[in-house]
Amino acid sequence: MALPTAFCQNDNSSSPDRRHSVRIGWGDMLFETMAFGPSLNGTWDNPVSLPDNYLHDEIYDMGYTGHIFAEYQYRISKVTSLGIQADLEGIFWKEGIFDRYHNLIVPATNVRNWDLDLLFTVRFTYFNRDWVRLYSGLGVGALFAFDNLGGFGAAPAFNINWIGVEVGKGPWGGSFELGALNALSNTRTIYQVFSRIFSLGFYYKW
Repeated sequence: MALPTAFCQNDNSSSPDRRHSVRIGWGDMLFETMAFGPSLNGTWDNPVSLPDNYLHDEIYDMGYTGHIFAEYQYRISKVTSLGIQADLEGIFWKEGIFDRYHNLIVPATNVRNWDLDLLFTVRFTYFNRDWVRLYSGLGVGALFAFDNLGGFGAAPAFNINWIGVEVGKGPWGGSFELGALNALSNTRTIYQVFSRIFSLGFYYKW
């Protein structure tokens, strides 16, 4: 009896002799840009009306790396793969104290913050053709946050991969995913919520 078309194994990237795959990619930081943005600019229309000793703390010159991730997957069946993923993002800014005329009164502090997610992943491929494969998955692990000033934090993390698309025939190809990466300890300690919604990647299978 012939196998269903979606699971026919041709000489493509899902061939039985290609159970291993590695992938690198980049994803958006829409959540981070909204949640961790610059503070109110302390430039006032009438600064002379403010007290002489007025001081204003300001966060400015924000920078974001995007989510940079790497993943290894091992296919245990035609449908299921298990793996591990590392995701790194950076948020950079300056912190300064300004007077009422918006003059910086002390040298600004450069802050470089990094968030590292380490996740165990499972993937389910439910559509498999020569050039296109569709899949969904889940990742569970932990986030580690650290900065150049000695700060450190950790929180449980999980990633929901709503839908992923692989395009390619043979060992090389590309991927596109819609997902939601989350990491939080409680309602007051939130690192990521619905982060990395869109991501692009390149894979190699052997």
